[in-house]
Amino acid sequence: MHLNILERRKSTIFFRKQKKFSVIRRTRKWNCKLGKKILYVTNYYLDDVVKQRHSEPYISQAGQNKGRYIMDMLRTGGNDVIVWSNAWTNSHSLKFYRGFQSEEDSSLYYSDIVGIPGLNAYVCLASSKRFLRKLVKKQKIDVIIFYNMRLENSKLALYAKKHFKIPIILQYEDGLTNDANIRGLKKLVYQNMEQEVLGQLDGAFLVNSKIQVPCPSVVIRGAIRDREKSRTEKCLPDTDHIPKLLFSSTLDRQRGIGVLLEALAYTKEDFILTITGRGEAEQQVRAQKDRRIRFLGYLDYAAYKKELEETDICLNVQLAHHEFGNFSFPSKIFEYLSAGKLVISSDVADTKEALGDTLILYGEDDPRQLAAAIDRAIAIQKNEKERQIYQNKIAAVVEQNTIDKVAERVNRLLEKVANSHSKHIQGE
Repeated sequence: MHLNILERRKSTIFFRKQKKFSVIRRTRKWNCKLGKKILYVTNYYLDDVVKQRHSEPYISQAGQNKGRYIMDMLRTGGNDVIVWSNAWTNSHSLKFYRGFQSEEDSSLYYSDIVGIPGLNAYVCLASSKRFLRKLVKKQKIDVIIFYNMRLENSKLALYAKKHFKIPIILQYEDGLTNDANIRGLKKLVYQNMEQEVLGQLDGAFLVNSKIQVPCPSVVIRGAIRDREKSRTEKCLPDTDHIPKLLFSSTLDRQRGIGVLLEALAYTKEDFILTITGRGEAEQQVRAQKDRRIRFLGYLDYAAYKKELEETDICLNVQLAHHEFGNFSFPSKIFEYLSAGKLVISSDVADTKEALGDTLILYGEDDPRQLAAAIDRAIAIQKNEKERQIYQNKIAAVVEQNTIDKVAERVNRLLEKVANSHSKHIQGE
């Protein structure tokens, strides 16, 4: 909802006495020898901002999950993380909304926005600069990590480096200039932004090993929280019920929804295919006559987790032969594996290199090959011996990709960036 003037003032004063103390307590909690004070600039948000802005979630559930585990991973490594989010939540209201500190997470702050596409980026950027100036007056920020090449995020990072000498690390994925949904002038703006940012980076988190950047980097395809590790031991489902398949993603061409729908014509197996998400292909999904399809639209996190828990086989059908795939990795695969699920996947990016025969892979973005993979997964699901073999493979992957192990790799990069930055400052 809209805030009145007094409420706005209260919600936007960053260092109110009680809030300041809560931030200090978080610092002590996560303090360690290598711990850094990090400002994480991203699009992550919680339900409080969706309600305030009378809108619906804009970032996909997979994107939300990615932001959540990046924060968890940084904190697991002993770092103190403040999150700054533009919280652009698909509001086209033409109204102005004041930023505020989240009541659900005291480390999360939202920028001002205006419900006008295009203009909103500049409103977010102005709000972000004000926030940063207040923040650096109160505490030292060791590094800024910013999500992707989004205009408002990138401009803030460059501003921080120029005016406050803060090193910047890019969380790089999706290759926005290769996203089929970004066209025309907007694409040109992002192309120019990429060139400017790549020349200023101190480090990068890369989503796959094929991406090349001119700075130190670490590959973070995904991570598994320790509390999820035990799930793989509990997921040996009953073989007598109808198999349940899950596809949860943005419904557009590059995520492969068209290939999946076409593949259904080539498999006669009996199963329930639950599809969740929203996007340009939503009406195409709704128009399907195949009775095996169960379409739920966009789900909140709790509903999504419930669907995942009840699923036997998960699908990632992102197009491998699409430029977008070269700059992405379906990190949701790690969430599926951590839940002990069989996973069918295209051979997008470096999926085969990273996870090998843990997945049931198919090639060439071919509906017939995908149908064969579905049949194969169902056969494994019904065969106790084969299912156990895959469960053992899944358990090994889970063990190798726990969040604490990813945090160790990230901390090494943070330390390298800090040392390099310190030498650079001393040399000036």
